[in-house]
Amino acid sequence: MTPKTIGRTLLFLVLMAIMIFMVFGISGQIIKYGIMVFAALSSGEGFAGSENAASIMSKADNLIASLSVIITALVSFFIVKKYICSIERVRWDFLRRMFLYEVLMAGVILVLFPFFWMLCTAFKPSGQELVLAEGNPFDIIPNSPTLDNFRRVLKIDSESKAMGVIDPVENKKNFGTYFLNSLLVSTTAAFLVTLFSSMAAYVFSKKPLPYKKNIFVFLLATMMIPGMMFMVPQFFMICKMGMFGTKWAMFLPHLASVFGVFMLKQFMDTIPDSLLEAAQIDGASEWQVFRVVIIPLSIPIILTLFLLTFLSNWSNFLWQLIVTDFENPLSITLPVGLALFRGQYVSELGLIMSASCFSIVPVAVLFLFAQRYFIEGMTQGAVKE
Repeated sequence: MTPKTIGRTLLFLVLMAIMIFMVFGISGQIIKYGIMVFAALSSGEGFAGSENAASIMSKADNLIASLSVIITALVSFFIVKKYICSIERVRWDFLRRMFLYEVLMAGVILVLFPFFWMLCTAFKPSGQELVLAEGNPFDIIPNSPTLDNFRRVLKIDSESKAMGVIDPVENKKNFGTYFLNSLLVSTTAAFLVTLFSSMAAYVFSKKPLPYKKNIFVFLLATMMIPGMMFMVPQFFMICKMGMFGTKWAMFLPHLASVFGVFMLKQFMDTIPDSLLEAAQIDGASEWQVFRVVIIPLSIPIILTLFLLTFLSNWSNFLWQLIVTDFENPLSITLPVGLALFRGQYVSELGLIMSASCFSIVPVAVLFLFAQRYFIEGMTQGAVKE
């Protein structure tokens, strides 16, 4: 064997060892997490349920290790076979790709670890949120999982049910109500902001308007004013209109989005005027031109603005805290409800993490399903002049 072949073989063995370590660790954690969820779902409430789940987890240790070894062996066999079957001159390229995949796997682990920690902490019993495993400090999956945190967040545990019978208003102060409130506020705000911004952008981009450029520059200049300066006047306006403690107060002052108008206008400037002229020749009204020509061609940027506005309202803690009436559960949104678990001297991490699991669901689902529409919008309406 030549020195070059020996060096390449040693490099392959090193990369293979790293790959085995990463695959074994990742597969073991994923399998253990699945068994943990099953154990928590099949166990009851309270200390007895946690002990039952711990019994299931202890019995599954050998199963977890066996499945991890099998998955690691299969992946290793596939990689070794791929390497051996490759011809001599492409093996360096194979090693470079293998190294790149390992770096990407390490990056994915680094990015997803906070979410995984959140999902694991949500299942930990109260008081054990920061307790690590004795044998392996990197194993953050609890050995005594419980659903008590989720039950307390949704107020479907026995103590909350008893409290709800005594005080029906207190029973409505649960995360299900907060979640629906935030979903309604964020969706309505995103729809209205997108609608108004697209109309204004169409006017600034395609319609003749006296002093249009000067007005647009003035609107852009207002973006340099800090948002904090608007809070006090906006609060007094909301109170004068009698909207304090209502859902309208959550998003009504923020429906005029200069950033949205600017972003949509820049995109609409790229749409050829000949399309609008052709539609007008065919007898289309102004509304039809906007609805049939402008909107379909602007779908990618419109969806982007919708997502950004949805996220902004979904996580808008400060303004929603200011206009919230805590005596009215229907005015409490998710960011404000999440903060209620943080006290002056103690924070219930289990409740915060379980509530955070609910809060990321709409955002993840929205991004997951919107990707396809982004691609479709980018490939629709391509016109060459």
